[in-house]
Amino acid sequence: MKKVWVLGEALIDFVPLIANGETAFVPRNGGSPYNAAKAAARQGAEVGFLGALSTDLFGDKLAGELLREGIDTASTPRLSNPTTLAFVELESGEPRYAFFNTATATQMTNPDAEIGTNDILHVGSISLVDQPGADNIANFALRNADRVILSVDPNARPVMTPDVEDWRNRLFRLIDAADIVKLSDEDLALLAPGASAEEFAGKLIGNGVPLVVVTTGPEGAFARSAVAETRVGGHRIEIVDAVGAGDTVTGTILAQAASRNLSSGTEIAALDANALREILELAIASAAVNCMRSGCNPPTLDEARAFLAERS
Repeated sequence: MKKVWVLGEALIDFVPLIANGETAFVPRNGGSPYNAAKAAARQGAEVGFLGALSTDLFGDKLAGELLREGIDTASTPRLSNPTTLAFVELESGEPRYAFFNTATATQMTNPDAEIGTNDILHVGSISLVDQPGADNIANFALRNADRVILSVDPNARPVMTPDVEDWRNRLFRLIDAADIVKLSDEDLALLAPGASAEEFAGKLIGNGVPLVVVTTGPEGAFARSAVAETRVGGHRIEIVDAVGAGDTVTGTILAQAASRNLSSGTEIAALDANALREILELAIASAAVNCMRSGCNPPTLDEARAFLAERS
């Protein structure tokens, strides 16, 4: 099985815990690429993490979980810069964030790892916002784009994106080179205001992107390749919170690309309706299981399949 390399931020989410009328914040490992790496590993993929981690106590905490999840950290840089911190407020289960991200390890990321030809490289989220890390990550991805399967998830955070045009330009450079683009409805609103998921996916496919997936929260997701499209609805569940739901979708797609041994944009573009539906159903089921748990806690492949079997 080909290897999945994930490049981007690892941070600490401080999640609210209310007791006796007072709110305390509990530290939990997070960051969209970090969560996606964990989700892919739990789905059975061989995963390596390329994002920089701090040598502070939070960086040690993040590194420890990667190792426990079986994720390769041999090429994970360790820097003396502090870890990014994100305080999370949950409204109706949906997370809102306040970030503390000045001169952090994520901002100083400068990847130089050697990754295998036809491996999968995933980039995205707030690591593509602040310099110099944003350009370092984008340039690394673009240098390798012709020899790997490149996956991009913008995972927009407007509160973290003061220069939207600069961010948008960087994202479109990556999207133009990508083999897999996964978007949320929030990403869609920033990248293509007023466009529907189908319209924007069609535009990207027309520009040569092999696969586009757009998630729409509880309504499910839409996927389109060069030859087919499909939509899968969400599941009615008791939601604990939605932290990491989109990242779980991303991680599942990455794991599926690896397990299906997809080795080129041409192979990805040729995914038919049945294949798209199988991938999307598993991804949406995995996100649903994650939402039934606190924080980002993606299911294993067996757990996701069991959930689907119960709903069939």
